[in-house]
Amino acid sequence: MQIFTGKWPPRYASMYFISLALLVASVPLSKFTTSIFQFTTLFFWLWHGVDTKFLEKYPSKSLFNPVNLLRFLGEVVVNVLKALIAKFLVFSKNKPAMAIASILLLHVIGLLYTTDFQYAMKDLRTKIPIFILPLFIATGPRINTRTFYLMLGVLVAAVFGGSIYRLILFLNLPVADSRALNAHTSHILYSLNAVFAVFCILFFVKSKNLIANWLKILLLSIAIWLVSFMFYMNYSTGMLVFSIVSFIVLIVFTLKIKNNLHKISIFAAITLLTSLPAIYILSIAYNYLQTPTVEFSKLDKFTSEGNSYYHDTVNFRSKNGKWAGLYICDKELRRAWGERSKLSLDSLDENRQLRRFVLISYLASKDLRKDADGIGKLSADEIRNIENGYNRFDYKELPKIKAQIEDFIIGLQRYIYLNDPNSGSMIQRFEYWRTSILIISQQPLLGVGTGDVPQAFVDQYIKMDSKLAKQNRLRSHNQYLSITVGLGLIGFVCFMVVMFYPGIKTRNFNNYFYVIYWIIFMLSMLTEDTIESQEGVTFYALFTALLLLGRENIELSESIFDGTSDI
Repeated sequence: MQIFTGKWPPRYASMYFISLALLVASVPLSKFTTSIFQFTTLFFWLWHGVDTKFLEKYPSKSLFNPVNLLRFLGEVVVNVLKALIAKFLVFSKNKPAMAIASILLLHVIGLLYTTDFQYAMKDLRTKIPIFILPLFIATGPRINTRTFYLMLGVLVAAVFGGSIYRLILFLNLPVADSRALNAHTSHILYSLNAVFAVFCILFFVKSKNLIANWLKILLLSIAIWLVSFMFYMNYSTGMLVFSIVSFIVLIVFTLKIKNNLHKISIFAAITLLTSLPAIYILSIAYNYLQTPTVEFSKLDKFTSEGNSYYHDTVNFRSKNGKWAGLYICDKELRRAWGERSKLSLDSLDENRQLRRFVLISYLASKDLRKDADGIGKLSADEIRNIENGYNRFDYKELPKIKAQIEDFIIGLQRYIYLNDPNSGSMIQRFEYWRTSILIISQQPLLGVGTGDVPQAFVDQYIKMDSKLAKQNRLRSHNQYLSITVGLGLIGFVCFMVVMFYPGIKTRNFNNYFYVIYWIIFMLSMLTEDTIESQEGVTFYALFTALLLLGRENIELSESIFDGTSDI
């Protein structure tokens, strides 16, 4: 009985593709399995290109002999190394693949002028997929169209399953903000995968004779579910990216319409669709910011217990025609709250809001005074709501987009009038971006180096006397700024070349899947340090490599800008 005969067994190519598909599924679902399937993909990739004829010399029984076993292992190592060298030679001649991998090289160059090598090494380990995944896919077995489409189907199934899992968690855990759930991957990276999955579905639904009609109906239902799910879960990044990509896609395909009347009609509809959300947002802001006149001389001065009130119109602005900061008695507020909750008013909740601020806002939303009587009128459930971060009694009934707009206005007011950026994640980003620009202005050409980015932020926050809470003092939350902080304007220019060159070189800016993915990724970097985390790095490296380097051929039906598209 022999182990192998002939060339690399086809079943190992199948195992390689299965491992790659499971890696695709893991990206939106689990950081742990993402790591696992990178290793399994490595194992099957190592055997690709290995000439297995030498194995004919080693029947299974002969391996019980220690000498034969050593010879066998030696020949395995030699032949795997030969194949490995051949693959590296092929990789070195693949300019788009080398360009993608060069992002890691940029960070290696940043070691030359860094001081914190411990963090630098950690950062480089995180970014290893930028090198290994293009290497695997560019030099591994070629992926035919059927296998590629099946991998996209696996992505859709994984994202759909992830939505069910996240919904179950949200409905069964006491959290006010669905984005605070610990679901093994960040909600932002999940939502980016979900947006890409939705547009993959739209391709299959629109394409002719590619899948059965019943499957098209099922996929379209999943797409509607995913969009609704992101809206329900308040995944604002995903919804914003989905809206922008949808707008761009509509514009591109409208330009392809030959009938001018139809083209003008669709452009008018697009203009209307884009203006309605703007009008809605402006109307919410206008109503919310209406400032009522207050005659302080006519306000009650004492609580029912005889303690003094004070009125704070600086820290608490007006909301929907009401001043939230009227009738505050901290002495009673703290005592009454302490009798009903074990959580300190001076602590932060899961949304990084000061609980005292949440409590006062909640009482104001019910037209209750901020004293012992006001807290006494709250039910036990309402106390739990406040503990969980709800700052108004009607939060669950309020349309989430409206609640988010109003929360943003509150945070922006505090940032403008009090220089306090702690109110919400978007307001905090303004402070991150301001801090990033100040760091860049000090070392514009080369940046601070690969390992010194965290310390540069720590020092700058202290230098500018930022009011950001210590737990909120994070990095850029903008990949373009983050690259420039670490590697300077020279590094930023190189990074942007890498973002454009592979797609141009492989002529894939005409490919539906790549263009959709590329826009999603480029937009994500405006509000996130997308490639500073394991999940973000894998999202970039895996899909960029799959779409540009691994395919056997590109179908004409995927073309965007010529008449062959059936989308």
